[in-house]
Amino acid sequence: MDLEDVAWLDGPDGRAALAAATAYDEDAHARAAAGDPTAVDPLRAATALRRARADLTPARAAAVLTQVRLRRRARPRLGDLTARLLLTEDGLEQATRPVVADLRARRYAAAGAAHLADLGCGLGLDSAAFARAGLRVTAVERDPVVAALAARNVAELGLAHLVTVVVGDATDPKTLGAVLDDVDAAYVDPARRDPSIRHEGRARRVADPESWSPPWSWVERLAARVPRTAAKVAPGVPHELTPEGGCATWTSVDGALVEAELAWPALTEPGVRRAAVVVRSDADAPTVERSAVDLADEDAPPVGVVGSWLLEPDDAVIRAGLVAQVAQRVDGRLLDPRVAYVTTDRDVDVAPLATRFRVATALPYGLTALRAALVAANVGHVVVKKRAIGVDPDDVRRRLALPRAPGSAVVLLTRIGADPWAFVCAVQPGA
Repeated sequence: MDLEDVAWLDGPDGRAALAAATAYDEDAHARAAAGDPTAVDPLRAATALRRARADLTPARAAAVLTQVRLRRRARPRLGDLTARLLLTEDGLEQATRPVVADLRARRYAAAGAAHLADLGCGLGLDSAAFARAGLRVTAVERDPVVAALAARNVAELGLAHLVTVVVGDATDPKTLGAVLDDVDAAYVDPARRDPSIRHEGRARRVADPESWSPPWSWVERLAARVPRTAAKVAPGVPHELTPEGGCATWTSVDGALVEAELAWPALTEPGVRRAAVVVRSDADAPTVERSAVDLADEDAPPVGVVGSWLLEPDDAVIRAGLVAQVAQRVDGRLLDPRVAYVTTDRDVDVAPLATRFRVATALPYGLTALRAALVAANVGHVVVKKRAIGVDPDDVRRRLALPRAPGSAVVLLTRIGADPWAFVCAVQPGA
């Protein structure tokens, strides 16, 4: 894609072509859902677009079909905004979910930020969230095409009056100095993929923070200049990277761990070092669990035998190292010190921080013994979940080959020490 493509896609001809291709795509997926295995076919989609728009060059037809494909892939993450955006493959990989971006933006506003530098703004979705919270934004992007897409996207969302997109390299001292002279807050989302190495069309993840773009040492220097600074990072970020006096936050949305963030003290609650933010689409507000101590200083939870209940903590809680706090809330214990299943004898609901299951049967894991226990309990349908054990839940479910029966259960597979165990449970209503 080049700048001419961006302008054309945003113009009347491009919008009309996108509408035609989108209508065909929606119809094809509807037919596929109704049982037609041949309905979704890229070649047929390209042929249909050429018939509808014979004036399109092959390059522009490809650009339109790429946007339709990316928008379909983006919909679970970006929701209703998707149909209004122009996207790129790499930009979508790093795009922040709107609900998470809006939570962060409101926190910046609450901390007194008025004008923010979004350094490496990508497709502009974080910039749009900051603007929705009432902040002015100077968004910097070094790729001219991506910068044009960012400017186009914020304009499409009605926020161009609050967002200025600058084409430039944020790591260049001259560019950075000019931007930082006029802001009181900064946000950075370092690129954590190497576009030169791809697998199945996606750029390879980069684990080393000093190999991110910009590198972590650059982010730390930025924070020294702009106290209200936070950085979006990969969920696997080591706790040791948390800034002195700052906070590391892990966020999940509807059970999926989506990001981590490291923030400096001016953007954090006093004394909070770790936090898990658990967002549910059916809740009015997120649930937040916090800790005032570093993970290395937290007391380990007790370990003991299985009780009446098993709790599976949300992944944000696990990554934030807050399983011990969940165990304390329910007077619980771990089955194994290295496995994040909490057990308790108390009927205490801590949703959404953890999903709880009533334990019906506990037995050493073996397929034959597990099947016998399920058949004896008149269970014909199971959901198999696992943690810290090398099995494929779908394969286990198939191999159980349960006869028809009215009952249902959840089977949790894990290990205690070196031994595999199975727990046959009933999930609680609303869990």
